Amino acid sequence: MAVDALAEKIGLLRSQGNLASSRLTDRDRIRLRSLFDTGVLMEERSGAGKKVVVQNRAALEAFVQRLYPSGLEGRGDGLAPKSRAVAELRDSKKARESGPLVVLLRGFGDCALHAGEEVLAVAHLTELAGVAALRLDVRQWSYAGTLAIVENLEVFWNFEKLETNALLALYAQGRLSGRVLDWLSSPAMEQARIIHCGDYDPVGLDEYLRLKTSCPGRSELFLPSNLADLFARYGKRELLAGNAAVLARLRKTEDQEVRRIVKLMDRCGAGLEQEVLLLVG
Repeated sequence: MAVDALAEKIGLLRSQGNLASSRLTDRDRIRLRSLFDTGVLMEERSGAGKKVVVQNRAALEAFVQRLYPSGLEGRGDGLAPKSRAVAELRDSKKARESGPLVVLLRGFGDCALHAGEEVLAVAHLTELAGVAALRLDVRQWSYAGTLAIVENLEVFWNFEKLETNALLALYAQGRLSGRVLDWLSSPAMEQARIIHCGDYDPVGLDEYLRLKTSCPGRSELFLPSNLADLFARYGKRELLAGNAAVLARLRKTEDQEVRRIVKLMDRCGAGLEQEVLLLVG
């Protein structure tokens, strides 16, 4: 299997000596520009269309070695995703998969997760080390209490100050991973109620609706009683900048909690960062 779509097309150029011009996308042409500029590849008419023809096979091979250090077919030896991306593309950020997903949790009271007979004592680990962690792909963990999704790290570390009724907090790391959403919506987690604790801005509200769609009937937005006062005093106009399209979508929602926040954003012309909830007085 070719490393990527361009590698597959270069393979055809190498084996056939030519390729229909229509097979190359604009992005392909950008990546191959140096070959066109130096005459390694030439475009010629072919019937009613055009084709790309290899003029210098040695130069094409040198280009392949620079772009694909492990060859056009890559490696099939079970490398982890980021290691494979380095081996095949010299760039770990081009990994097709991100590997195992690590989730950070904090728990209180007698909070624990269960997987069959196995128990993950999250509250005990939190008391002992400040945090618990798990890989979602190892076991299908379940939780039957109230879980809070916390967008920002500082609030996650001080979650108990929010005074929610949740005994378990999960760090979302900004936008929640699709794999975490899959876990939250799985049968193993169907007994968990979920509170979304994020920024009160278009992106944060959009994330809440995304969560609610995945876990309908058991998701709610954390709304402190003094939220209007916090908006008036600490609102940040920059949180609305560049989010007009998201805000327009939020205006059409039927979710009453979201509509309430949208009205506050309209009234104050600002959003509100979640960290404000940690202020005292």
